[in-house]
Amino acid sequence: MKKPYVLFITIIGLALLLSACVPGPRVVGTPGISLLDDMVFVAYGNFVYGLDVDSGAVSWHFPDERDNQIAFYARPYVTDSYVYVGDLDNNFYKLDRETGRVVWTYSDARGYFLGQPVERDGVVYAPSNDGRVYALNAEGALLWEFETGHYVWAQPQIIRDMVIIGSMDHFVYAVSQEGEEIWATELNGAIVGTPALSDDGQTLYVGSIGQEMVAINTTDGSILWNFTARDSVWGRPILADNTVYFADSVGTLYALDPANGSQLWQINLAGAVVGGLVEIDDGFALGTSNGVVKAFNFDGSPKWESSISGEIYQSPAVMDQWLVIGTIEGDNLVYAYDLTGVQLWSTTPEN
Repeated sequence: MKKPYVLFITIIGLALLLSACVPGPRVVGTPGISLLDDMVFVAYGNFVYGLDVDSGAVSWHFPDERDNQIAFYARPYVTDSYVYVGDLDNNFYKLDRETGRVVWTYSDARGYFLGQPVERDGVVYAPSNDGRVYALNAEGALLWEFETGHYVWAQPQIIRDMVIIGSMDHFVYAVSQEGEEIWATELNGAIVGTPALSDDGQTLYVGSIGQEMVAINTTDGSILWNFTARDSVWGRPILADNTVYFADSVGTLYALDPANGSQLWQINLAGAVVGGLVEIDDGFALGTSNGVVKAFNFDGSPKWESSISGEIYQSPAVMDQWLVIGTIEGDNLVYAYDLTGVQLWSTTPEN
């Protein structure tokens, strides 16, 4: 079994390879953060934490005791009752949301987990670094697995009766709910970030390390348009206010017409945007690699920004009046804001 630090070296080597042997943005070793109701869920290091959203206090942690052979960095997927998350020791867990107690563990994956899963109708779809997506039922039994040609970090998307998978093998796949390939579309580079989906489910907007944002028809996988960015696109786009918004790894923020991909405007930021964007009330927010949280109106005008100690490599988590973001190499691991930019608390969870 590989130690986590060996895995990190492997992944960084992959990042250099995928980005044409130039230094790529850091995407591992950062906290995975999700929000639901009155709790913040943080996957980092040897633990998954459930934090009180009002104070940042630790309500529970999983596992009960530290195990230095495993580590968590994948963003959890949270439902009303459960937390789904994978580790770097090839295990995938279903946890009780209120207590953090394990409901079941799936341990037959051939690789470790860095991507966020998704759950629909009692089935959870877990992307893995073995290039597969595992479909597990409510009891943790394997229904099927779909194999791509490289790592899968992007969260799968559920569209009608299909599961959409973006892979680092440069392909976007549509897979039936029985695990059979429906179509596959090749892009110019590896797909790392989670795609955005139109409200009607007909169009998928997906970025790649090949310096592009692409619109794909979800019915047959045909490419509707392709926009060339200044640099690689690692993070997730959003579709809001009838506009596609995304940023690239040199810190260029773009707004595109979703119908044809024409550029509406662009803004140059100080700092790379790796994790992508998240929608907030009347705008969107992001974090930069140099530790700045920025919120914008839909027209690109600034709402607010906050500089914090550390580096940000994931998109913020947002719910109701809360925005929570994780950092590394700084004073604290997790920072919480209201949607006007007032910092409410910061913490480094301890077991």
